[in-house]
Amino acid sequence: MTQLNIALAIMGSVAAGIALLSALIKRSPVSEPSIAVLIGLAVGPYGLGWLDLARWGDPYMVLEQAARLTLAIGLMGVALRLKREAIKALLRPIALLLTLGMLGMWLISSVLAGWLLGLSLWTALLLGAILTPTDPVVASSIVTGKFAKQHLPLRLRDTLSAESGSNDGLAYVFVMLPILMISHTPDQALSRWLLESVLTGVIGASVLGALIGFFAAKLLASAERHALVAGTSLLGYSIAFSLLTLGLAKLLHTDGVLAVFVAGLMFNMFSERQEEHEEENTQEVVAKLFTLPMFVIFGIALPLSEWTSLGWPLFWLALLILLLRRLPVLMMLAPTWQQSLNKQDAAFLGWFGPIGIAAIYYAALAHSHLHDPQFWHAASALIFASIMLHGVTAAPLTRLHARRPGPTPPHTEHLNAQTEEE
Repeated sequence: MTQLNIALAIMGSVAAGIALLSALIKRSPVSEPSIAVLIGLAVGPYGLGWLDLARWGDPYMVLEQAARLTLAIGLMGVALRLKREAIKALLRPIALLLTLGMLGMWLISSVLAGWLLGLSLWTALLLGAILTPTDPVVASSIVTGKFAKQHLPLRLRDTLSAESGSNDGLAYVFVMLPILMISHTPDQALSRWLLESVLTGVIGASVLGALIGFFAAKLLASAERHALVAGTSLLGYSIAFSLLTLGLAKLLHTDGVLAVFVAGLMFNMFSERQEEHEEENTQEVVAKLFTLPMFVIFGIALPLSEWTSLGWPLFWLALLILLLRRLPVLMMLAPTWQQSLNKQDAAFLGWFGPIGIAAIYYAALAHSHLHDPQFWHAASALIFASIMLHGVTAAPLTRLHARRPGPTPPHTEHLNAQTEEE
């Protein structure tokens, strides 16, 4: 009980303090997630020793379930934040990022992991898959708020939001394939992967999320037309049906992360309450209330002694993955979407593909299947490096993009008016 009360006091203080200083933090060299992680590290076993996940139960189970819940809340906020016009105009780059982009990031991360850590083929592919998804929670700290709206065009903010929201769930198929190949014979692994991961996990989650999001929008509209509700809050309603989607997806053995994002996207598409979507400031504050504690938990769980035992290969892996995992892939793809995004946009997206809560979730998921801590030991170092480095570079590179935005692509020129209205 003491651990719970200490945790509540610390996490509440972190969320309140960051909310009060949010404008200042956006302009500073540090990000909100990095502050929360460092506070977690300070109060954890390697700092003051106030909190220890081992005293809460199975640390990997705590990480998996906390990350799963955090992703659900974060993804719903991302889905509701996207503009319909932007999604239509950016369909090509988003589709390329979710196919060739994800595949390239997976393979590059896996090759680097296998080379520097001496991992076997499927072990390297699993670690690469864990590191593949762009984190929507860390990305939101870069593309939301007054500072981002003043310096980044809507086309860039919504591309990163849509990609990070979608590829968290789609990474499930990349993660499950090596897990099954390690734990089963090749024939069994492939059949189970196609049935459980692709068909049930991804396609089933997409269908489930689409149905829930569509009916949630229609039910809300019907209730208002018939005066069945005295007053509604989009925020409370969206959180409620995101939790419904997450729980139902788990019961049906589908990918809850993808189901929640699709549900939010469909609700956004079919909702008749567009004016309520401007409650973004309130949504952002509530999202922080849910997401910042996850970064504190991550800081508490950091395995610093295991990082030391892995030594310099882990350091070089972190450095090379941050430099090579994403930027070369996106610069090669840039000519294919030049009608929607320019080269400066591609360079910004190439750097800001943060690794965060999605990777925490998949690393814990890998441990629950294989009971091998090496995935957490390596992945946690990469997540920490990404949160810190992307946090430090966010403000200066955002200002640099604002000073040199490049030409406005023809397919997204009409989005400039929306950016000015914000």
